[in-house]
Amino acid sequence: MQGMGTRAANPSVSVSYVVKRASMFRRAAASLLGGMLALGLVAADTPADPVAPGPNAVVAFLDTGINPYHVVFRDDSPRAFAHPSTYLEGFPAEAEALELSFGARSYAEAVRADCDLWAGVEPGKLYWFPGTRIIGGIRFGSHVTPNCDANRIAANILDTNGHGTMVASRGAGAGYGACEDCLIVAVQTPMSASFGVGYQPPEIDAVEWLGENATWIDAQSNSWGPIAPGYDPTSSTNLLVTSQRLVEAVEASAQRHLAFWASMNGTAYRAGVVGHPTALAPHLTPSAISVGGHDSGYVAVWPGWWPHIVSDACDAWAAHDDSITKSDDDVAGGTSGATPFAAGGAARILLEARRILEDASTGVADGVVARGEPGLVSDGPLADGEFTLAEWRSVTFATATPRPKAQFEDGPGCGLTSAPYNHTGVKWENVPAAYPEYIHIGYGAVDRVAMSLAFDVLAGSASLPDRSATDAFFELDDTGRRTLHDVWTTF
Repeated sequence: MQGMGTRAANPSVSVSYVVKRASMFRRAAASLLGGMLALGLVAADTPADPVAPGPNAVVAFLDTGINPYHVVFRDDSPRAFAHPSTYLEGFPAEAEALELSFGARSYAEAVRADCDLWAGVEPGKLYWFPGTRIIGGIRFGSHVTPNCDANRIAANILDTNGHGTMVASRGAGAGYGACEDCLIVAVQTPMSASFGVGYQPPEIDAVEWLGENATWIDAQSNSWGPIAPGYDPTSSTNLLVTSQRLVEAVEASAQRHLAFWASMNGTAYRAGVVGHPTALAPHLTPSAISVGGHDSGYVAVWPGWWPHIVSDACDAWAAHDDSITKSDDDVAGGTSGATPFAAGGAARILLEARRILEDASTGVADGVVARGEPGLVSDGPLADGEFTLAEWRSVTFATATPRPKAQFEDGPGCGLTSAPYNHTGVKWENVPAAYPEYIHIGYGAVDRVAMSLAFDVLAGSASLPDRSATDAFFELDDTGRRTLHDVWTTF
């Protein structure tokens, strides 16, 4: 996992009053609704209204599970109570509903009330959670038998680590997540480092499953990776270093839909100070999207370099895994927190494209992620009525903010007290324009500014920004990465 677990000082964040107040309002509104549901003040019965056909966007988070009781994932719309297969083509009709105790007054009370329900959850089986935007929950790995007498109950899919809930809320949590309307799939694995020749790590099974389900899952977010740099052609060391099986699984999956991967957190992947070269990380394959970080608009040199895109990577808003309502501005951290926000931001761009094209489908079909009538917009990538996977990737990259500034969702910056994960003290807005920012942050930040620009591009009211210098740099990077990839996969 790429989260750092650091807590920084709390300097003021440079963000416009309007944007900050709007974000705070959204968060407060989501918390109020979720709190009313949690306290039983709002009925959680299935609404009688028909489910709207869309648009929708689905993001999968491969991590330590999720806290499905948290208000940032709640949804009281008719969609949230209908089986996902009724409005998402390709979604497995056999997925079972887990009816949770949303009327409980605390997380501990809710989990204890549902302990027998959690005990029946089986690995390798897909579930969904009515009353939430979590349309999928699945575990890969050995069965976890809940102990209902324990102070902290662990179970399949249920997050007792915190990392998985953090990433899901960064990507799609109400109030501060990048795509507050996105549908969520929580894919849980043990994130272990077991050994043995012929051993198939559950994480690889999960990556393969995501690629196989790209017909209805639009994107995947991965805030994890091998423990240390290195390559094992025998595939006997699981996640200690990168195995050939992991490389092959990542590339195959990333060719089917957008796959976002954390660029790691410093020397030897996690030691801070100076970032590890992403081209030398075998699991960051040619088709994978590497996500690095800035720090509330400040230059940070410890994330892996050079990434394709970035988001805030030190102390940001995210949900707690042991609460129904609690979120804080220092829960997210590292490229673990940046990756899901970038994935969610890309999904929000896709959601807008589907809205414009009036497309209710999800997933990738024949390289296309959205279809509609030609001419709905006069110019831009949607003018022909199709939005391809390649165009989605290109728009996400080209509209990224090359000189990011702090935003509400970023939380406080990490100062000297957070060494070796502190920022440099230099704001990106003060870096000379002639300096090639792509060496550190690629195309830039997937943030609210970038999403707004992307919406204008999709609507045909703005041209795709000229990023020719960055494009040329990454063409060379792609050539080198593919050459190395050939080496990794020919043992």
